[in-house]
Formats: sequence, C-alpha cells, structure tokens
Amino acid sequence: MKRNRRFTWLLSFLVVIVMTVFMSACGGSGSGDESEDAQIVAVGISWQEDIDQEEHGEDLMAYVHTVEKAGGEAVLLPLVKDQEEAKAELEKVDCLIMTGGEDVDPAYYGEEPDENLEEVNKERDVSDMAMLQEAIDEDMPVLCTCRGLQVLNVLSGGSLVQDIPTSEEYKDSKIQHRDPAEEDFTYHDLTIEEDSLLAQIVGDTTLNANSWHHQGIKELGDNLKVTATSEDGMIEGIERTDCSYIVGVQFHPEWNVEEGDDSYLVFFTDLMGRTQK
Repeated sequence: MKRNRRFTWLLSFLVVIVMTVFMSACGGSGSGDESEDAQIVAVGISWQEDIDQEEHGEDLMAYVHTVEKAGGEAVLLPLVKDQEEAKAELEKVDCLIMTGGEDVDPAYYGEEPDENLEEVNKERDVSDMAMLQEAIDEDMPVLCTCRGLQVLNVLSGGSLVQDIPTSEEYKDSKIQHRDPAEEDFTYHDLTIEEDSLLAQIVGDTTLNANSWHHQGIKELGDNLKVTATSEDGMIEGIERTDCSYIVGVQFHPEWNVEEGDDSYLVFFTDLMGRTQK
C-alpha cells in the first residue's frame, strides 16, 4: 500500500511538472493571444472624410493599408471640436498620422485668401489643430504628411505660400510640385539634413519624393527645424525640436507603399517603434 501511494504521488508530481512545462511553452491558457495583441500599435489617422460609412476613398485607404502592412492597427479618428475632445480620442491610440487634404484657411496665419486658394474645410482645420496640439502636449509620436506638414507649420506660428505656381517665390521654379493636369504625382529629388530624424528614417541624405501640393511653407514656425528641401528651396521636411518625435514631410510615403515600393514602409514602422509599447 505504501509503495502504491508513493507511486501515485510520484506519477501526480510528474504530471504537474509536464503540464507546467507545456503551459509555459504555450504561454498559458489564452495568454499567448493576449501577449500578441498587446504588441499591436494603434495608429490614429486624422480625419480625412466621413468615417461613418462602409467604403472610403483611395487616399484614406492608402493610409489604412500601409499602417496594416506595417503591422499596426489603423484607427480612423473623427472630427473634434476642441482639444478636450481630441484628448479623449487620442487616448485610444499610441501614435498619430496627420493626413493630406484641403488647403489650410489662411486666417490661421493672418492672411487674406489668395485668388488661387482652393477648397478649405473649416471644421477640419479646427479638428486637425486640436488633435495636433494635444499630441504635442502629450509628446505623442506623430507623422505629418502633405497638409499635415502645413498644419504643423501653421500651428507652430508659421505661414504658407497659398499657391506655388503663381507665387513670387516659386513662379519661375523648374520643379513641378503638382501635375498641372492633376492626374498623377510628379517626382523630384530632396536634400535631407544629416542630423535629422528624417535622415535616420531614410538612412540617406537624398530622396526622390512624390509630389502633389500647390501650397508649401513660407515662413517657418517656432520650435521647428528644416530637415529637407527641394532644389528650388521649397521646404519639404520639418520636425519639432521641443518634442521627442514629430516629423513632417510634404510628400506621401503611404502612396509609395500603396503603389508597391515597400522601402517607404520605414516611415510607418519607425513611427510605430517610437511608442511606449
């Protein structure tokens, strides 16, 4: 009887050891999935169109597809009316992308509308300014693309060239910053500052960038550093010097990825890698 009890005890002990090793290897009951989910970065995408609909335009979906391809979760953010609402929305995400779109209302930088000013969206201006200011205050990692770069500059106290082709500064430029027929991207080379976040992202001091904008930076805002320029002197990259990671580019890296050039995924993986996860 004692021998049987010893055998039963030993068998039970071995079963416990085996189960413990097995559970550890598998991550425990359900814990493997939870651990994997915890590593997914939620990337907020600033408002570009009505998000309460089943289908979205190709410009917005280019951001969504690229974030997902980079391994993140794309979270479409709604319009907000103030920074308090922005704070509530940004609590749901780990980092932020400020997207392209309409012209920024020149009232934000103290100018009257130029006759060549294009569509503005005042509700979106309010929302983007609130979202970006909250991200700055929270020191959240941000990638600002095209209009996003322009919003960053204006929010920081800078101004914009309202229409590049007719402006005194760039009317004689040999670079086309937007296809006159507005059918496809134009492309031109950029020179990137060595000691910049952009140089770290690209891994080089030159880049051939796509281009689709008729506005650009005129006067640089406060706490901003120029990180890239085109041959005609147009500012094509900036970053905030008082934040850990707020990068602005005048081009559209999401469309490079959407069109098959995965080398531009680094803009999104680098952004996601700057989060606290």
